[in-house]
Amino acid sequence: MLTPRLHAPAVATVAALVLLTNLGGPALWDEDEPKNAACTQAMLDRGDWVVPTFNGRLRIEKPALVNWVQMAGFTLAGRNETGARLGSALLSIGTCLLTWRIGVDLFNPQAGLLGGLAMASCLWTALGGRTATPDAPLLFLTTLALWCFARTVTRNWAGGGLRPLSRGQAWGVGAACGLAILAKGPVGLCLPLASLAAFAGWQAAIGLPETTAANRWLAVRQACFTWLQQARCGLHPLSILAAAAGVAAPWYAWVTLRTGGAWLHGFIMVHNVHRFAEPMEGHGGSSLLYYPAVIAVGFFPWSIVLAAVFAHAAGVLRSPRSDARQPGLRLALCWFFTWVIAFSCAGTKLPGYVWPAYPALAVLTGLFLSDWARGDISCVRWCRHPEQALELVMRTAWLILGVVGVGFTIGIPLAARAVAPELARLGWLGLVPLAAAGFAWHCQTSQRRPRALTALALTACVWVAALAAWGGSLVGGGARGPKELVTSLADRPAADAWAGFGTVPPSVVFYAGTTIQQLDSTAEITSHLTQHPDTHLVVDSRYVVNLPKPFPPGFAVIDRVKLLFAHDLLLIGPSRPPAPENPLACLAPPSPQ
Repeated sequence: MLTPRLHAPAVATVAALVLLTNLGGPALWDEDEPKNAACTQAMLDRGDWVVPTFNGRLRIEKPALVNWVQMAGFTLAGRNETGARLGSALLSIGTCLLTWRIGVDLFNPQAGLLGGLAMASCLWTALGGRTATPDAPLLFLTTLALWCFARTVTRNWAGGGLRPLSRGQAWGVGAACGLAILAKGPVGLCLPLASLAAFAGWQAAIGLPETTAANRWLAVRQACFTWLQQARCGLHPLSILAAAAGVAAPWYAWVTLRTGGAWLHGFIMVHNVHRFAEPMEGHGGSSLLYYPAVIAVGFFPWSIVLAAVFAHAAGVLRSPRSDARQPGLRLALCWFFTWVIAFSCAGTKLPGYVWPAYPALAVLTGLFLSDWARGDISCVRWCRHPEQALELVMRTAWLILGVVGVGFTIGIPLAARAVAPELARLGWLGLVPLAAAGFAWHCQTSQRRPRALTALALTACVWVAALAAWGGSLVGGGARGPKELVTSLADRPAADAWAGFGTVPPSVVFYAGTTIQQLDSTAEITSHLTQHPDTHLVVDSRYVVNLPKPFPPGFAVIDRVKLLFAHDLLLIGPSRPPAPENPLACLAPPSPQ
């Protein structure tokens, strides 16, 4: 394995390879990417850094930090896909480095390296870190808050208790949480603070006498009192709250004044309270099974040891209190489970919601793998033959990796037939984890465990980077999209010559670079086309029956594009006579009768 001085460059290199390769190749996709980018374009055009708007209307879904990040990206790389995504990618690289540092501070350099590599080369980092959404800024800022806490309170711990934060350190945690509030709202403060409070309570409980029937209530009262005292003295919650408010409140107050309270009311009541209370936009799922399944897929290929990671943590926590790994384990577990449990209770569920829990999971994984490499048997000490059980655990992990590789090689080409045939070319990537599983199995058999971990890290990097860079382009090229609908026009319409009927994809708004007037009825379509002979009308194919029949003179369907996993789009515009196949045919004399 690498020497410690090369750990940070290795993590940064892997993260850059995964996140920056072909970053601007695929067109903006889904709803959020182009909506964020179009909102940023509108704010830049108006010179307004306060009020977010989309397609001429107030946008209440997200605070403005993601737009500020994209403004910087547009300045550096232009108003294109790279500019929209660059800030997210760079912040995600920063998150991977913070994860490495947290692993070093909580455990040891080897755990930090493996944790940083796991964070940099898991599937969800490759997806979320390459998208123009607030998820990457939120992840970076909450991880920054975790690091500010971890690096100051993990030194010189022994057994129970908590080394208090200074007020300056609490202000640092609070400032990071304040910026996280600007990224995605109250969740940027509530869940980090709840995680740290849970950790403080856990630490406070260490050393309390065991309860009996006689003194149970007394012990509970003592634990609660101790927890409150630790939270007040150890966390300085008022300092954290004051720093967070000092960072976030000015913009929230300004946008509230500018919009007469409309933005704040819509954001809090609709996109926080209502979104938590019940499913929105069809995003629901089982409270118990949704996020475990999401994490198993999103943290792949490192999730092949997911069960062993938590078993190992439990084993270490049950060892004598002199084990220096215990406080760090408590902090990482509190951070991970707070995010997962909170969003499991929410009505609306999306895979990216629990991404801020991944850094804690990554350092827990790094600890388990580094301990496995040196033969620690904490996770299987209850077995009759712990060494053999530990060998079986890792052989099971390599078997899972190989099975996924076989399934990917066979399943992707079969599934691509029904979705996008171009995706079948991704099937060969399944050979990478399959080969790595065989090599790691061989290394374990020959007692070369560090080489097995090297194979896992290289496999994760190559496979995830190729899937993100090449797969993204194939998905974008599997069908003509809104980008082609706009950019393929020989004569680009004027900025005010666009209109829409039905559901207009946000990507059309971004690539058109203007506000698209929304028409609501057949009569409005007829009137608008008659009064504006240069209009280009974008129509969702589901609403074809509502189009005027026939079109006003001079108009026709001039283009049709197929959207992946969605309905077709029609473009109605000024019709032109078809060009003759032979350019000189129009000069030929008429044929004799």
